[in-house]
Amino acid sequence: MFLSLIFRRMPSLACVALLVSFAGSVTEAAVFDSFDPDRHVRFATGAISVGSELPVNSGFLIDHNQISGVGINSVALITPQHYVTADHAATGVAQFRGSDGIVRQYASNGFTTIARGGNNTDIRIYTLADPIPTAHGVKPLSIATAPFAPDWMDRNLYVFGKRNVEGTSMQVAGVNDVNVVASNVELNTGQITNSIEFAFERGTSSDEIGLQGGDSGSTTLTWAGGQLVLAGLNSGIQTGVSPTDTSGVYLNYVTYLGGYVNEINDYVGQTEYQGQALSISTISVTAVPEPGTLLACSVIAGVGVVRNYRRKSNKRKSIA
Repeated sequence: MFLSLIFRRMPSLACVALLVSFAGSVTEAAVFDSFDPDRHVRFATGAISVGSELPVNSGFLIDHNQISGVGINSVALITPQHYVTADHAATGVAQFRGSDGIVRQYASNGFTTIARGGNNTDIRIYTLADPIPTAHGVKPLSIATAPFAPDWMDRNLYVFGKRNVEGTSMQVAGVNDVNVVASNVELNTGQITNSIEFAFERGTSSDEIGLQGGDSGSTTLTWAGGQLVLAGLNSGIQTGVSPTDTSGVYLNYVTYLGGYVNEINDYVGQTEYQGQALSISTISVTAVPEPGTLLACSVIAGVGVVRNYRRKSNKRKSIA
């Protein structure tokens, strides 16, 4: 169910925020300008069984070797013993496909929700009961950071999500590009998070992707330092966007993990691994686009409501 569009001014911020409503599961979930299952679907089958081999789609637009840390469910691995997801759509178990092709499930035994200024963000970190063995071939993702917010402008994002393909829910991925990094985007569920904004608009690229209900918590990547790195987690969409009419332009929001590196390290550092406190790996993005030899894309599962505190003149058309 989509909530109505709400505008209100936050006392600590200078501009008007756009509140986006939380979206529950929908039939199609992630939308594409021109969906191609041979290119946009990650796995060759939707029949996922823990302990069994899961074949990949050879035509997928992302290099499978770079994304073992992208969960089969809506999680992303950031250390051998920690994963992140959206706070408003959290799950206490993680599933990953290892380098040997086997699906394994890992249970957690604790979590924290990152908070700042007395407010919870939409970032939740789970601690696994045990670290994932190196032999499983699941590599943690580095987190993308930037010295200045403009360094994110127009960068490609590779967005993961879910989509109904011939009656089966499949993990998919697509491409979009950054409008802006916006501070203090608020979901209708109450979380306030620094977020990356992008717009879905038809007629731009066959890989163009937009979020819908069911995409929250899924991974969004970008290209930096010669590899795909974690930009954030799918969080919200503009209020009033209909899953049956996505002909217009609408805004999408991804939590910006790079803005919370200190808080994340404070939590993961409480866990020791091989005799040392754990920490995340970070890679800085640059304003100049890097070579586009990457294969990547991302879709969100389950979308939350967001309030954006950026230029009002850039507000896009919502769909009733």
